[in-house]
Amino acid sequence: MLGICKVGLIIAVGLTLLYAFQGFYPDFIYVFSNAFPPVIAGAAVVTSGLSLERYWRRAKGPFPTVWFYFTLGLFLWLIGEAIWAGYTLILSVELPYPSIADAFWIGGYIPFFIGLYVYVKLFSHALTKKALAITMLVAAVLTVLVSVALLTPVLEAEEDLTKIVMDFAYPILDLALLSTALLGLIIFWKGKLRKSWLLINAAILMNACADILFSYTTAKDLYYCGHMVDVLFDLAYLFFLMAFYVHTKEF
Repeated sequence: MLGICKVGLIIAVGLTLLYAFQGFYPDFIYVFSNAFPPVIAGAAVVTSGLSLERYWRRAKGPFPTVWFYFTLGLFLWLIGEAIWAGYTLILSVELPYPSIADAFWIGGYIPFFIGLYVYVKLFSHALTKKALAITMLVAAVLTVLVSVALLTPVLEAEEDLTKIVMDFAYPILDLALLSTALLGLIIFWKGKLRKSWLLINAAILMNACADILFSYTTAKDLYYCGHMVDVLFDLAYLFFLMAFYVHTKEF
């Protein structure tokens, strides 16, 4: 388990450095930033799928279904990544946003949220009303703050309605996942599943930060393929991969 964490840390540092020094190889980073996400997302899907197969054989009750939802959500995100890569690398569309890829990305949130909700619900008896209230309050405050922060740049950009909806939808959906995942982390903080839930929260947090920054930079016309924000998406998939691997070892 420590081995996968060390490997994951090395990959995370390597990716960050790769994007940080992209000025020396702009052509390479353009291709890499579009081609690598389907690879790392695919690896996360495979890891989740292997976990699903293991739990389906050994676990009882609704737990295998939970992992089915996780795997389905990641699979839909993988399709979104593959479509984006197809637009940019094959069709030479510089910034395919919004596009059909967004339908799969948005769709992936639904099963993933269901999986998180059912998982947390199974152990909700361990939650206090105070912890639940604080988590919901933090989620509500963050949603308001993010919406306010994006409101001016998005409206100033005079985007069409579809793009405006996408700019706000991703961060809000991320915060919905994060608030649910935080409840899971509270439940398992003192248990043997703490590391996997820490990684799940880290993955969702990376995704939330990436989507917020993506919405802001596209509204300000600052985003380009290979932007530093892209590494956050890669790290999110990496953390999901690590979380599901660690979970099978801890469960």
